[in-house]
Amino acid sequence: MTTPLTLIATITALPGQAEAVEAGLRQLVPPSQAEAGCLQYNLHRHQELPNRFIMVEQWQDAAALRAHQQTAHFLHFGETCGSLLEQVDHQLMQRIL
Repeated sequence: MTTPLTLIATITALPGQAEAVEAGLRQLVPPSQAEAGCLQYNLHRHQELPNRFIMVEQWQDAAALRAHQQTAHFLHFGETCGSLLEQVDHQLMQRIL
């Protein structure tokens, strides 16, 4: 049995681009949540840093995460919003308890 993977993506929009990035992220959530192997896909906005978004994802396994990263909606977000981003940081974790 495989252990689910958790991915925390911290997405920082360029100054003045937070609303456009949020709109793009909002479009990304529903189809991602519907993917096979997606256990959790939730969007959060930092309370003190309004240009920063946190995506909390949980995937059944590494194959499900890799498949997600090749979907049309994931690639579309990169194409439409990639130039609006200052930084993206990924932390991949595996639950131990």
